[in-house]
Amino acid sequence: MVLAEKKEGRIKRGILLVHFGTSRKKARENSLETINKRIEKEFKEFEIREAYTSRMIIKKIFKEEGIRKLTPNEAIKKMKEEGFTHIIVQATHIINGIEADCMKQEVDEYKGEFKEIKIGSGLLTQTKDYMDVADIFNKEYSDRPIVLIGHGTDHHAASAYGMLQYTIQKKGYKHIFVGTVEGYPGLEEVMEDLEMNGIKEATLVPLMVVAGVHAEEDIAGDWKEALEEKGIGIEVSMIGMGERREVQDLFIDHIDDLIKFEVEDIKKKKENILKGENNEN
Repeated sequence: MVLAEKKEGRIKRGILLVHFGTSRKKARENSLETINKRIEKEFKEFEIREAYTSRMIIKKIFKEEGIRKLTPNEAIKKMKEEGFTHIIVQATHIINGIEADCMKQEVDEYKGEFKEIKIGSGLLTQTKDYMDVADIFNKEYSDRPIVLIGHGTDHHAASAYGMLQYTIQKKGYKHIFVGTVEGYPGLEEVMEDLEMNGIKEATLVPLMVVAGVHAEEDIAGDWKEALEEKGIGIEVSMIGMGERREVQDLFIDHIDDLIKFEVEDIKKKKENILKGENNEN
C-alpha cells in the first residue's frame, strides 16, 4: 500500500469501517469481524475503528450481550478526541442507498474537524465492481443455477441490482439470477425467470454482507418454501458476502484507491509549488 508522506504537523491516520450490523453473533464474527481483521492486516499504517448504522441492532446487541457498538457519529467524534487527523470512512454496504446517504450526512458534520476525511464507496459502485462480483459467483457456482438475493430498497440505488443482472447476462453467466427481498426484482420476478429458463434446481445465495436475519427468515424461509411449491429443488447458502476473501479484496481496493488518489493529489500540489517557484526565478 502506498502512503503519502507529510512533514507538517503530527499525523494520525485511521480507517472507520461502517457496517449495517447484525445481532447474530456467529454471523457477525464470520463476516464483519473478519473484514475488520483483514483491513487491519492490509493497512498497518492506519488504526482501525468500526461503527454500526442500525440503531435497532446496536440496542439489541447491548441488551443481549452488553456490548455497546458506536454509531458513525459517535465513532468519528471519539476519533477526533483520540487525536486522529486523517480518516477514511469505508462502509461495507452492497449498494450506495439509504444507509450510505445517512452515513455521508453524519460524516459531513465533521468535515472541518479533521485535516482530511475521505469516504469510500459501496461494494457495487464502478463498472469493474459489478464485473468482479459476477466473476466471483460464476467461479464459485459454475456447476449449478443460483439466485443472488439482496435486501432491496425503494431508493434509486435499487438500479444496482438490475445493473448486476445485466452484467451477469453480458458475461454469459446464464445460470445466475438476481432478486431482492424488499424491492425489484422480487420473488415473483425471480420465479418467472427460473420458469422461463427451465430451471428445476437452484441454490439461493445471500447478496448481503452478513447472512443474518434476512438469510435465515426470508431466504431460507419464505423464498425456499415458495420456490419449492413451484416444484423447484432448492438449496440455501448461509455464507455472507463479507466471509468471501474475494469480496474483502474489493473493499480493500476501494480503500486503496482513496489512498492512491491522496498520493496523486500531493504530487500535483508539489508540482504546482515547484512551478510557482520556477516562475518567480
